[in-house]
Amino acid sequence: MRAKLVAANWKMNGSVYLIEKMLDVLVPCMSNTTCKVVICPPNVLLSSLKNAVEGTGIEIGAQNVHSELSGAYTGETSVKLLKEFGVKWCIIGHSERRIHFEESDDFIRSKIETLIDHGIIPILCIGESLEQRDSGTHEKTVLTQLRNGLAGLSIEDQRRCVVAYEPIWAIGTGKTASPEQANFMHTIIRKEIKSLAGKEIADNFQILYGGSVNVENTKSLLSMSEIDGALVGGASLITDDFTQIVATEFN
Repeated sequence: MRAKLVAANWKMNGSVYLIEKMLDVLVPCMSNTTCKVVICPPNVLLSSLKNAVEGTGIEIGAQNVHSELSGAYTGETSVKLLKEFGVKWCIIGHSERRIHFEESDDFIRSKIETLIDHGIIPILCIGESLEQRDSGTHEKTVLTQLRNGLAGLSIEDQRRCVVAYEPIWAIGTGKTASPEQANFMHTIIRKEIKSLAGKEIADNFQILYGGSVNVENTKSLLSMSEIDGALVGGASLITDDFTQIVATEFN
């Protein structure tokens, strides 16, 4: 049985107040689950989150990191600083980073290598646009992103990664891939991981679904055989909704 994971991606949202209110609702649920819960706030909130989650079982994630350990990279954050603030997970290759900041597969892979070298688990995001899905190139697109993201990593380092399948057309749009569509793509991804790293790693590899995950669709999505959890965007900013999503995973 693969471990379950629910991760909150707050993007450029949140506040110290939201951390307090979220934990007021979420912490009482933590004693009833073996599911891993991760919150990824903006970097300026990492210190506040670190203090707030101590002893709760909730883990800290980041939304981005630079591949270099230090240097003249104004506005970026190093992996060493993330470690100081208790970060154990980091989202990499999100479509918003690929599109708005033109991050290449090579740059994304270099970030993954840096994270692994410092003991932080990368959550590699892969997914296709609506045009790619409509043209029938969605499988090729997703598998290319996967291969390029894991390229050059040893089998043991691939074991240390998590993948999040996030169809771009379902991120923040209110549209969601059907449970069957999502599970089919997860199956394709797991098959590719098997070819890259072997059956044992593929069988235990966590693959999350992201893309307008909400209270209404969580149960149907997470009931699918190949979906091991969720990367939650907008709904993770609503205390009651995110807690219900987490509680659904517990049941």
